[in-house]
Amino acid sequence: MARDSFIFYRSFYEAISELPKENQADTYNAIMQYALNQKETELAGIPKAIFSLVKPQLDANYKKYENGKQKKNKTEANNKQSKSKSGTNVNVNENVNVNENVNANDNASDSCVDGLQEVVDFYNNNIGAITPFGAEVLADYLQEMPADLIIFAMKKAVEANIRTIQYIKGILNNWGKKGIKTILEAQKEDEQFKLKSEQKDETEGERLQRKLKALEEC
Repeated sequence: MARDSFIFYRSFYEAISELPKENQADTYNAIMQYALNQKETELAGIPKAIFSLVKPQLDANYKKYENGKQKKNKTEANNKQSKSKSGTNVNVNENVNVNENVNANDNASDSCVDGLQEVVDFYNNNIGAITPFGAEVLADYLQEMPADLIIFAMKKAVEANIRTIQYIKGILNNWGKKGIKTILEAQKEDEQFKLKSEQKDETEGERLQRKLKALEEC
């Protein structure tokens, strides 16, 4: 059902203001159409990722709006019934206090970007509070990589104690260049890197031993 108004949060504005100018209008229009008319607009790329974070908040508000209408209608019906029975006016307090404090990042389960909720949750719980820029970056990688591989990259960032989006991007970019698409492939790459490092260390050790032996023979 069409609505005359809806709540627009600062977090929406801050996320959309990070977008290129040509994408901002499409994102605003998609939000308006969905919130006021319950119509979804086809989006792509970054606007699609931003809308996927906003959509659960709009759904939650719409549900509260519908619940409030039902409660009001029920109260009015009861009021009319009581009035008809008693023949007197009944004063009913119809003020409904609705708490709208819902974090869009924590309600991305309905996201149209597959795996975004899982990725955002892991980031928030292990890296830090995700920013609109961070959400856009991860949503972009989800177009090319599965969610579990991106989470694996974040786990490596935690193990290295370098909890930054730049470090995570570096890992994912390296895997992207090597065509790595699964956790198994990433693990094999790690094993090969460690093996090469060990072989290099062993070679340098052998060279040092030869130099020491040569000095002893002099």
